[in-house]
Amino acid sequence: MLNFLLQGNQKQIVGLALTPGIGLEAVILDNKSGKTIVNYGRKRVDYNFSQREIDKYPEFKAAFSELMDELKVSSQALVYIVLPNVYFNFIELAPSLDDAQVKTAVLSEAEEFYIFKREEPVSGWADVSDPQRGTRKIAYSSIQRNAIEELKEMAADLGFSLAGIEGSYSATLRGLYITGALDDVILEQAPWTAMLIGTNSYTLFQFRGSILLNCNEVPLAIRSFSAEEAYEAIVSSSSQFLDTYPSQKLFIISQTDDISSEVLRNQMRFEGEVITIDSNKFSKKPLLEVLAASDFNEANSLTLAAIGAAKIKTDFNLTLNALADDPSANTGVYLTTKFFGKQIDITSEFIKKAAILSVGACVIVFGAISGVCSVIDSSAQNKIGEISGEVQSIDTQIAALTKEDKKPAIDMTSIIDEIVGMNVSAINFYDSIATDIPKNVWLTQYYNQAGSKLAIRGIAQNIVDIYEYYKNLRFVSPQSDIKLTELKVVTDEFDNANKSYLSNLTIDKDVDRLYSFEISNTQLQQAAKDGQNPNQQGGLLDNMTPTIEQNESVIIDKSSNTQDPSKAKIEQPSAQMKPQG
Repeated sequence: MLNFLLQGNQKQIVGLALTPGIGLEAVILDNKSGKTIVNYGRKRVDYNFSQREIDKYPEFKAAFSELMDELKVSSQALVYIVLPNVYFNFIELAPSLDDAQVKTAVLSEAEEFYIFKREEPVSGWADVSDPQRGTRKIAYSSIQRNAIEELKEMAADLGFSLAGIEGSYSATLRGLYITGALDDVILEQAPWTAMLIGTNSYTLFQFRGSILLNCNEVPLAIRSFSAEEAYEAIVSSSSQFLDTYPSQKLFIISQTDDISSEVLRNQMRFEGEVITIDSNKFSKKPLLEVLAASDFNEANSLTLAAIGAAKIKTDFNLTLNALADDPSANTGVYLTTKFFGKQIDITSEFIKKAAILSVGACVIVFGAISGVCSVIDSSAQNKIGEISGEVQSIDTQIAALTKEDKKPAIDMTSIIDEIVGMNVSAINFYDSIATDIPKNVWLTQYYNQAGSKLAIRGIAQNIVDIYEYYKNLRFVSPQSDIKLTELKVVTDEFDNANKSYLSNLTIDKDVDRLYSFEISNTQLQQAAKDGQNPNQQGGLLDNMTPTIEQNESVIIDKSSNTQDPSKAKIEQPSAQMKPQG
């Protein structure tokens, strides 16, 4: 069933938007991208401002029919109609109320508006609650019921299915979102304001990110003013609202030929960024790319409400569909698929029925599987009982024949940990040979017995490097008792046979000095004198001359392949370095 639903194609939605002064627009958006207008058309239709209703329904129906023909819209398409705003407001309710209670509260509030004193309202609503507040905030838009019924009958006569009817305010804001103009402020959850200018009023919408915080409609008979006075009136009256809610961006949207959004921007006292959108004679290009249109000049001034009408489902949660609860409307998931060659509309009702059938089928299958499993389980339990008895009998026999052997277990982990602990100091000293010797220090002798007895002899070009090496040794094994036991100048002790070695070290005997040193916690000299067996355990860097006591200045074995002490080879331990005691 899931695969069947996923294979469905999105049904084509035609957005119809009636805007005073502009007329009835038809917009078809590309289903995949949602950012390209596949086709656009417009027809002249009048609107009655005093009654807030379509002036002549036959005229509207004729324009509706002509647009569908010009745009070659299939009867399988859905139609979504946007009308000029009749009534838009907010209501704050307790969070515990369910949808039915919200609908009742919205209806009660809308009936207080003067238009609905003689006409019953039909409302669409959406939850626009601010997470920073504890109450539930509902934005709703109401339209006269007789207007709703007229449009439903009209669509049925023309052979089209209605997906919904909505007021222009929410559709315009949704259209602004579809253009991508709000991407950055929504991502940053930044404050922004939209100013929608019509023929007889302008409206300010204040947002934080995608959360609608407030809406203020200001009546203003713009055509009763001169051009200059009209701009001044908007700037003056809007400043009090803009000052109370500082915004990062201001979107000026003009839908009347009397006001240019760009001219108004130059007169506004607004510190943030101002974006202008004209849906009037001042328009220079369409808000989205238009692939086809009955008149491309008219497409330049298409409205945001028409774009919003053509795309109902968006992440911008502000769709106030007055037919959301109407069973006759084709609302919900707008998909269609084919089953055995027959086209099926995948609506909310279809999904509910499919879900019920799927659950029923699952229950039947699960019941059958449970019955089979029960029979199998009973047989398996009997077999397990027989095998368990046999195993118990065998265990008894083994216990009688086997003598207990309670030898203590050997804890190899403890033994290994003890050995490693005893050698930590020695290992640390060995590591220092590879990593901690300063550049101008060379080792000539090295003895290490488990890290507890250490003797090191070497040469260096300055005392600072010797002391640095001594500190390194103390750092790698701070628990040791090693000391710097010897330090002397040996530069003058080198004879002519060592001149090449001195040249390799770039030492000037008249200026530079060469030092020998010993770091130990045992008697190196005594170890050298008493050592006789060259194979005893100890340590030596290079094959040193056995008479080290009689020739202290011998640094590198004459048989070495190099006279550079930094390249001396580490040999096996020698008895001449074995300390006493």
